Amino acid sequence: MTLKITPLDAPLGAIVSGWQPSQALSTKHYASVKQALAQYHLLVFRGHQQPTDQQLVQFASKFGNLIKGSKWFGDVDQIPEILRVNNLLDDAGVPEGTGASTSLEWHADYSYVPTVGKESFLEAVKIPAVNPPQTCFCSQYSAFERLPEATKKLLRPLRAYHSITNYPAASAMNAMNQSAAEADEIRAGFKAKQKRNQQQGIKRTDIPVAEHPVVIRHPDTGREILYVSKGITRQILGLPEEESSDLLKELAAISTAPDYVYAHDWQQGDMVVFDTLGTLHRRDAWDPSAARVMRQLSSLWTPEAAAS
Repeated sequence: MTLKITPLDAPLGAIVSGWQPSQALSTKHYASVKQALAQYHLLVFRGHQQPTDQQLVQFASKFGNLIKGSKWFGDVDQIPEILRVNNLLDDAGVPEGTGASTSLEWHADYSYVPTVGKESFLEAVKIPAVNPPQTCFCSQYSAFERLPEATKKLLRPLRAYHSITNYPAASAMNAMNQSAAEADEIRAGFKAKQKRNQQQGIKRTDIPVAEHPVVIRHPDTGREILYVSKGITRQILGLPEEESSDLLKELAAISTAPDYVYAHDWQQGDMVVFDTLGTLHRRDAWDPSAARVMRQLSSLWTPEAAAS
């Protein structure tokens, strides 16, 4: 296996070719991928054979222990490390996976748990033939670096509250940020899952909430990261509610400024590996009659030790 890494003409990202899922990632190849991920924050693996579930887990596990996220979203899966992100329905009309066909607001995967997402792996099994939705990414390293020094000093000692509790677990974000139709779609799917699981005696693990430093240091690079998002960060602790809201809006505008965003146009089979700590991402909505099938995994990490 020979990996070729080609930078994208974009604010972040590179294309990786030559990956063979049937082969375990060697120490040398793992080091190359980690180095490229630290440099580009996002890697698009393209042109390989589709990995099996087991091969996908094997690859992602090289980066660390994996989050068993499917249990939190009411999904029943023999491989809980894989979150089935799709808008498919079974014969009873119950969603087979997580996500529906709605848009998702800017977020960092699993920032709402004590052990957050460190790297994420998102693979396109099937995408709509017409107007497939983009997934957009931005760098939280760049966002922090672009802040005035006075703002950096203000943020370093602060902590923030992250949560998706009390919102439909079929969407990894606050349903209030969706249109009424999108929110109804998410709620209906989640309720159908709840009913099915109750009938089968399956209990969903409670989705946690978490507090994290507003600024963290990446455990691999030591670089400072702005660790808040529009979709999941609810409040900066210790600040009045209005002041917290205004500051979060200001930080979101800086993070997601268009000149610093990479919009990924999916090709079927793409696997995007991204620095979950150092990036935010969002997703477009699409025609719910068109199937979009993704597999998602995340490695986990506890950020307390890397607070600034």
